[in-house]
Amino acid sequence: MQKPVQAAGMAWFEEDDYEAFRSILPDRSWHATFSAWEAAANEGIERLKHQGVRAIKAQARSADFVAWCRHTGRNVNTQALLDFANEAAYREIVGDH
Repeated sequence: MQKPVQAAGMAWFEEDDYEAFRSILPDRSWHATFSAWEAAANEGIERLKHQGVRAIKAQARSADFVAWCRHTGRNVNTQALLDFANEAAYREIVGDH
């Protein structure tokens, strides 16, 4: 019997879009700079990998995220961003099988 895959999607930002995300998600705790966020995010990915979790970088662009929220009837907030990233992770895993 195959062991189920434990996976987590992590919203992965681009440097040129980081400030846009900071402005549309003021409820989220943000690092002061993209570089600081990127370093912490990479550490988070490594921590998950060491715990046996398949960590998936879910590429996130602010315009695409807002459009996804509208399409799915969600508020633009941190919980929606987590759902967005986990949905991307799910699609990647399902595509792998």
